[in-house]
Amino acid sequence: MADNKNKGKNGNRKKIVYIFLSIVVLIMFSLLSAIVSLALIYKDSIHSGISIEDIDIGGLSVVEANSRIEGNLLNYLENDKLILKYNGDSWKFNSKDLNIKYDFLKAVNDAYLIGRRGTLLDRVETMIDLVRRPYSISLKSSVNTEIINKILTEIENQVNRPSLDAKITRENGKFIITKEELGLRLKRQETAEAIKEQLLSSGFYDVIELDLLVENVTPKYTFEKLNQVKELMGTYTTKFNTRSRGRSYNVDMASKSINGTLLLPGEIFSFNSIVGPRTTKNGYKTAPVIFKGELVDGIGGGVCQVSSTLYNSVLMSQLGIVERVNHSIPSTYVPKGFDATVSYGVLDFKFQNILDVPIYIESFTKENRITINIYGKKVNNRTIKLASNIDKIVKKDTEIIFDDTIFEGKKVVEEKGRNGYKVSSYMFIYDNGKLLEKKLLSKDYYRPRKEIIKKGTKKRIDKQPDNEEKLSGIDTNN
Repeated sequence: MADNKNKGKNGNRKKIVYIFLSIVVLIMFSLLSAIVSLALIYKDSIHSGISIEDIDIGGLSVVEANSRIEGNLLNYLENDKLILKYNGDSWKFNSKDLNIKYDFLKAVNDAYLIGRRGTLLDRVETMIDLVRRPYSISLKSSVNTEIINKILTEIENQVNRPSLDAKITRENGKFIITKEELGLRLKRQETAEAIKEQLLSSGFYDVIELDLLVENVTPKYTFEKLNQVKELMGTYTTKFNTRSRGRSYNVDMASKSINGTLLLPGEIFSFNSIVGPRTTKNGYKTAPVIFKGELVDGIGGGVCQVSSTLYNSVLMSQLGIVERVNHSIPSTYVPKGFDATVSYGVLDFKFQNILDVPIYIESFTKENRITINIYGKKVNNRTIKLASNIDKIVKKDTEIIFDDTIFEGKKVVEEKGRNGYKVSSYMFIYDNGKLLEKKLLSKDYYRPRKEIIKKGTKKRIDKQPDNEEKLSGIDTNN
């Protein structure tokens, strides 16, 4: 029994010694670990398990790490980074071309700070985690918008292609239409945004391949649109005196200017914009023009006959009048109330295409006539008649001036006067001969002109007989 008790006591002592030694070893290990950890935490180098773009920089100082990163990655800046493609062509750019900046030093500083933030426990946990899961830092890039825009400007010059309008001409009474050609246009803003987005989200080693965003450009006039111009909508003809050569020449010049004009739905025609300034430089000649109610010589005389003829053709076509002014005196080539005067920079004649199809203006002179036809697409079979009514004749005033250089009983018309008129103009719309509408177009006033007459007051002197009378057969000496 005594032996058993001694054995039991010895076993307990061994256990106590074992436990004590274990505690001492544990304390020593913990102290050693703490010392090692502290040494590692506060060492002046980047912790192990950290890399930048797959380049290991663990154990290196900031300066050493930055040197290693630049030495390994700078050459990659000359490799292709961006490849733009379109229609079999490609444009290649490296990081230097794009002026992409990578902040190597910032990445190294970020790497140095890993495991050096938070409490001591946080730092130890970070170091332990780096052993199990190494951490790689990706470089951040900056994009130069100005360089991207410059690149796209150069590409635009190679990609962009202007569109070509369809054309319509009238020859021998028929329309001839040539088809349009679509243009190409780089969608510059959208492409630039796509490039920036791809560059900012890409990795350092990634090569971006991007298709250029290009759109078709449809021209203003297409075959489909112009092919709707088929029917004569309205026509009007006026006569001019071919003996007035300057005036006839001007009429023909202005007529040719508006011939072939196209107006899409909603567009407004401006006579002054189409014909341009009536100057000698532009080929116009001197001819009588109306100025302040008087006929005087001026450059471009006769052009108003073209605008007036066009006005009537527009009315016959039932298009929308935007701007129209009557002359100060009635014209001889159109009825009162149906003239349209123009003066460049002052008075214009404008009308609008209110249809849903284009219209085409044909204007030409032949012999002593100018004819203007407007083609489009009729919406009905109605017929138009134009008429005006003289609401009032404004009698001219007469001024008598007595002149002592003119003999009594004689008179001279110094300035020939004329009556004025107040006129209402109407459009009559018929359908199968039945009047549907009487439409007031305008109320115009043509000013009267005073007539000035000079009457003579100079006295006539009658012829007197001779003072000496010769008496035949009388002897005066007696």
